[in-house]
Amino acid sequence: MLEVASDKLTERERECLKHIRQASERGVSFAEYCRSAGLKAAQWHSVRHGMVKKRLLPPGPGAGTKAAPVRRKRARFIPVRVESAHGTGVGNAVTCRVRHPSGYIIECVGWPELNWMRGLLEAQS
Repeated sequence: MLEVASDKLTERERECLKHIRQASERGVSFAEYCRSAGLKAAQWHSVRHGMVKKRLLPPGPGAGTKAAPVRRKRARFIPVRVESAHGTGVGNAVTCRVRHPSGYIIECVGWPELNWMRGLLEAQS
């Protein structure tokens, strides 16, 4: 069960902890418990959130459950470096270099077609 030193809690936090324990004993979520007990869930969730921020309670929707995994957002922009053809030499100079986020690099001596580039970048997303 939840072990929290009550001397560190405010009166409101003690009351919230009592409600959290009762929800756990009944085997229902904290939100369901609040609805069934006629409590304003938003107020009690706010108190509970404050207790989690103070590290008095574990994070998560229910006491003792793991938080949802963090999902990384995909980058919207791909870094591109444009270099002068004069600096790379004459002849088979690289006109376009694509460095994909997965690590591979493609170098072209001419500009590739737009549809080919789109397909390349969408294939690995």
